[in-house]
Amino acid sequence: MIHVAAWALFLALLTTLVPRPQELDRFEAIIVPSLFFISFYYFNFFLLTPKLFIPGRYFAFVLVCLVALIMTIAVPSVLTRSYLGFPFSLRPRPGFFFLPEFPMPDFEFSSIIGQVVLRGQGWHFFFRPEYSYTLIVFLFILTLSTGIRIIQQWQQSEKEKVNAELAFLKAQINPHFLFNTLNNIYSMAIVKNEKTPFAIEMFSNLMRFVIYETQHDFVPLSRKIEYIDTYIELQKLRLSSSVTVNYKVSGNPGSLQIAPLIMMPFIENAFKFGISTEKASVITIKIEVLDDELNFFARNVKNYLSEKESSSFQLGIDNTIKRLQLIYPGRHTLEITENDQDYNVELNLHLK
Repeated sequence: MIHVAAWALFLALLTTLVPRPQELDRFEAIIVPSLFFISFYYFNFFLLTPKLFIPGRYFAFVLVCLVALIMTIAVPSVLTRSYLGFPFSLRPRPGFFFLPEFPMPDFEFSSIIGQVVLRGQGWHFFFRPEYSYTLIVFLFILTLSTGIRIIQQWQQSEKEKVNAELAFLKAQINPHFLFNTLNNIYSMAIVKNEKTPFAIEMFSNLMRFVIYETQHDFVPLSRKIEYIDTYIELQKLRLSSSVTVNYKVSGNPGSLQIAPLIMMPFIENAFKFGISTEKASVITIKIEVLDDELNFFARNVKNYLSEKESSSFQLGIDNTIKRLQLIYPGRHTLEITENDQDYNVELNLHLK
């Protein structure tokens, strides 16, 4: 629809603005050259620019464009009989400009594109207006189609780059989560916890989510919350009475969609690094849904981390920050604060 409207406007402007010799049929004089312009637009868009210009084969690109320009001038001229016979009348015709006269020898020359008339003590140089307009319109079509194709190619390359980076970041996050969960179940099995089979069942549900749901760019927010519910319940199975988990979900997720594993690194880190063996620990996680807005809050006790633990902790955070920047540019705020006692994360997402 956009292309049809654009070409209709293009033809209307040519019909209105471009002068044509009165002796020519106006319909032929407009339609025939325009068909060449339209054909060249798509020829350049789909073939010349991607095959010659973008790969850097500029000489071949310019050569083919020159051939196309000559054909665009010559073929419509023959078909519409706008050449008016050979040779042209040597009577000067209106043109774009005339150069000042100065003494020159007698000489006469005519061509299909223009005329140079040299007589006695002066000379005039001018182009036939219909061919000058053809050149201008051709250059406009060439610039437009080339520019649009280059922009489209750049956008496609950026999209592929983003998708590749997102896939890489997902691959980094998923194993990190799975290994942590397996370690939790292993710890339960070592002490022969009777809830180990239940933990394995919940873990299988988590695996199903990670393997199948994360193949999609977005998942239902309701499924994501169920996933977090299961994860937290799985974590509670191994926690001692010295650890308090305050978990609350409010609001209706409805049909909202969210990128997978966006909140999980913060929840993971709260359980992995926010539990102390020497003192009571409190982990607070809140998820609030207001219309199309998601508010996430996590707080945990801050403990000393070894250099290796600190590196692992920062990797998950950095990857999540990158994913947020790629998926929700301008539609999220993330504030991470810490002091000697607590580590706090506040995330706001606009999901539409």
